[in-house]
Amino acid sequence: MRKKELPLCCIQFTIFIQRPPFMKSSLFISVSRIEGLRMIWQKIARVFEMAFAKRTFTFAQNKILAYDEPAFRDYPALSRVGKPLGLHLGYVSQGLFPDQATIDKSPSQNLGYVPMPGDIWYVDQPNFNGEYDNKINGNDRIYMGMPVDPEIVYGFGGSVKYKKWDFSLFFQRVARTSLMMTGIHPFGTSSIFSVADFIAEDHWSEKNPDPNAAYPRLTKDNNLNNEAPSDYWLRDASFLKLRNAEIGYTLKNMRFYLSGANLLTFSPFKHWDPEMGGGNGLKYPTQRVWNLGFQITIK
Repeated sequence: MRKKELPLCCIQFTIFIQRPPFMKSSLFISVSRIEGLRMIWQKIARVFEMAFAKRTFTFAQNKILAYDEPAFRDYPALSRVGKPLGLHLGYVSQGLFPDQATIDKSPSQNLGYVPMPGDIWYVDQPNFNGEYDNKINGNDRIYMGMPVDPEIVYGFGGSVKYKKWDFSLFFQRVARTSLMMTGIHPFGTSSIFSVADFIAEDHWSEKNPDPNAAYPRLTKDNNLNNEAPSDYWLRDASFLKLRNAEIGYTLKNMRFYLSGANLLTFSPFKHWDPEMGGGNGLKYPTQRVWNLGFQITIK
């Protein structure tokens, strides 16, 4: 048995401060980034060969140190300073209103639509002094979730060769990222979409008064209360993808192969490909590609 191992060949640390030219005044971001690359080869006998291809790992974080914005003295949670870029600004929800009595005794909530049972129930946030104003408005929003741009991206794969057969694959993992679902509401005057399966199967109604239903009550007009960005629509956008896979057979000086790209996706988010990001899933999706071909070696 022969074994050849290449040690960790590249670790790079980069710290920088950047001021984008399009900002009138100061926006400073401190970013740390770590990249790793490792390649290990193992060869067993003469007829069986296994290779663990290069593995890559990227970790990137940022923090806004200064930003041209109002003081937000009373509601410091609205400030971007001290937070990463790409966080989602929205309301914190506590399920759906179960009945009118709960609405009557809750903080006044008028976000452009008078709430009714089955609408999203939001949390009143305190000000700097810990005081509550007993009403829901723009001051009750906070930054939530993970950045739109993932903080962790890594890949791994390998190949196996046995006699005349060979097989290879490569996976990519994206983590510490989230998306906000918007524009998915099936009715209203601005846009009309088909009703998504999860909405049809689990929305609040008098027959299904579930305060934790996947979708609030349906309305014919625009329900701005339910359409407001909130953690009700915030989702984990991490995923693991089989980016590439290939199987081949070599016969004399010819190799026949079948390969594919973006073949499988594993994610806690099921409504559309999380790589497409937030919105309503109507963007052009990542394509699944198959290739069938052969190679000829001329000596």
